[in-house]
Amino acid sequence: MIPEIGHFSLWLALGVALLLATLPLAGSLPLALPFGAVPQVRPQWVALARPLTYVFGVTIVVAYGCLTASFVRNDFSVLYVAMHSNTDLPLPYRVAGVWGGHEGSLLLWLMLQVVWMSAVARFSRTLPAEVVGRILGVLGMVAVGFLLFTLTTSNPFERLLPVPPNGRDLNPLLQDPGMVIHPPMLYMGYVGFSVAFALAVAGLIGGG
Repeated sequence: MIPEIGHFSLWLALGVALLLATLPLAGSLPLALPFGAVPQVRPQWVALARPLTYVFGVTIVVAYGCLTASFVRNDFSVLYVAMHSNTDLPLPYRVAGVWGGHEGSLLLWLMLQVVWMSAVARFSRTLPAEVVGRILGVLGMVAVGFLLFTLTTSNPFERLLPVPPNGRDLNPLLQDPGMVIHPPMLYMGYVGFSVAFALAVAGLIGGG
């Protein structure tokens, strides 16, 4: 049941990300009409940027938590868990097994993107609402791309039948205390570049 909740949360996250990638961005762009009339931006659409960001964050946190719980519980009915863990692994390495392969690394990337997006939403109170809507809208587009790739080609919640009595094992190269903290720290820096990208694109959209 836990993997199904995680899988559903990823699909829900995709729907929220699509809304975030369209409504605030569209609402921040005045549309030219015949005879030179330009209507005001739609503030009610722009105002959705922060709430949608937080809802998106909740869905990703739930999905990440479900995958982590599957590793901690040694749920080898999940293919990804069976490929990257076993019952002999200490708990820290079972938690690190979440990012021990391609599928979990993508989910870790999304999790850290949530951290950055939430930080932008929280600490951008001094910026105009239209600018914040554009920044979070661009970050929503990035999230849509990663979610589509994850759900269509790299689903970490795929089931395995029949269920094996034990998993294969975590990559021996990852069974080191340094590797428990190294990938999250590395990804935090990589994902942070998406914020700089969103700021640049938002500036271009606004004519800055």
